[in-house]
Amino acid sequence: MHLVVINTAGKQRYIFSSRKRKEIVGASDLIARVNSTWAEEALTRTFQGFHPGWRLEDGHDAELITASAGSVTALVRDREAGRRLVTELTRRALVEAPGLDVCGVVHDVGESLAAGREEAGKKLAALQETRPGPEARFLRLPLVEDCQSTGLPATELRREGRGEPLSTRSAASVAKLAHFPSALDRLAENAQTTSRTMSKIVDRLGLEAEWVAVIHADGNGFGQLFRGLGERMSGLGHAAYAKELRTLSLGADRCALKAFRTALQLTAVEHASRNVDGRPPVLPLVLGGDDLTVLCEGEVALPFTRHYLEAFERETAHDDTLRPVLKKAGRTGLGAAAGVAIVKRNYPFRFAYDLAEELITAEAKGVKDWASALAFTVLLESSAPDLKRLRRSVTLPGGGPATATPYVVGESSGNPRAEGRRWADLERRVAALRRRDAESGEPLVPAGVAHDLREGLCLGADVAEARWSLLRMRFRGDQSRLEALDELGDGSGRLVWSDHEGTTMTGLVDAMEAQAFLGDGGGAR
Repeated sequence: MHLVVINTAGKQRYIFSSRKRKEIVGASDLIARVNSTWAEEALTRTFQGFHPGWRLEDGHDAELITASAGSVTALVRDREAGRRLVTELTRRALVEAPGLDVCGVVHDVGESLAAGREEAGKKLAALQETRPGPEARFLRLPLVEDCQSTGLPATELRREGRGEPLSTRSAASVAKLAHFPSALDRLAENAQTTSRTMSKIVDRLGLEAEWVAVIHADGNGFGQLFRGLGERMSGLGHAAYAKELRTLSLGADRCALKAFRTALQLTAVEHASRNVDGRPPVLPLVLGGDDLTVLCEGEVALPFTRHYLEAFERETAHDDTLRPVLKKAGRTGLGAAAGVAIVKRNYPFRFAYDLAEELITAEAKGVKDWASALAFTVLLESSAPDLKRLRRSVTLPGGGPATATPYVVGESSGNPRAEGRRWADLERRVAALRRRDAESGEPLVPAGVAHDLREGLCLGADVAEARWSLLRMRFRGDQSRLEALDELGDGSGRLVWSDHEGTTMTGLVDAMEAQAFLGDGGGAR
């Protein structure tokens, strides 16, 4: 028995290698085809009469275990048949998706399918590291013109629209554009709308939106869950482990799709003024298992992400098929971490995605053992982002960043460890910055006051606290202003405080960044 593992490496890099929205959308469809139509057709060509319901214990020659987010895992009886399967699928990607890095291995299972799966994963990773990357396929001799979209060698000239000048396009660019219509159909199905509406959303993000966000979400502890599944079922045979693995993978896919649709519905209700044909401007580029990558308008990014994380928790906790598997692992549900990078419309999305991914690994995953959380930043510069440098622009005593990120959402919001960094805390601080005097209509906390406090944080916590105290004396006798000022801090009159682990934090800077992107902010100033 042999395990076939096929994976698409650098998915987001492939998607965001272009600034053209149509190419970005088309690239997402090419990745989706790896684990859907291309995988199905490759299995059918390799194993005559193949059906997804085939099982090796029933005498069949192949068994599909998982297929999601550009990856495929299958069991086969014959090693050479496994190699033919890898060849079929990778050749298809090579021809129809130039520049996409799809690679596969065939590994002898041995006595344990779980151990074989882990070894196959290491073998695949080593192979992908040692083989030349997809850029090596595009030779530049003889000299050729660069593609104006991807920077790869151009293969043809085409116009972007009527009356537009001819522009150079690479094979990768042409392939992505060719899949734009089918990508709209897939996105429309996921979002439960029409292809026409999705096309309008693409135009909105490419031509009208001032701020655009890249959102990336990743499940918490999925690797540990898969490893633990293998350890618990080591003596139950290959078939039992394959069944549990398939149940977990399909369940995660199902819950992610439901969570995405729930988040869309809730965001559409809360931000109706931003909707396009009744749908929020959100493009689900990668949606599978614990992996989500979304391109959306900046003003809906934070509430959409919050709703997605909370819905994902609920769906995994209540899914009848998934729940028994999670119970064996000692879990009641699954959580996730998300990074949200809000940038100007014309900012290179590959940098925005890198920033969103770094927000997950450096911040949001910091509470993965007990909570789902999101970290965000609003990029106001045009250079390549460096999260450490961005956070160091305002620091607290000890050199820590002046932030309360990551913000905890979902069931763990009631955990004492989340004090001061709950989603509700961020909303409360933003509301305090927006609150106005009932008679004069002036902000209770003027913008100049907020910036003065932020400047004080740059000079040191002592300076900020001194300015905070002076403001409290200045607003003495005006209860509404004092309440708004207190709500900018931890709710008890402190601008800077320490959490249960002794980490010093403040929520002022986060609230000032989020002010334009929560509720009725109406765009950054």
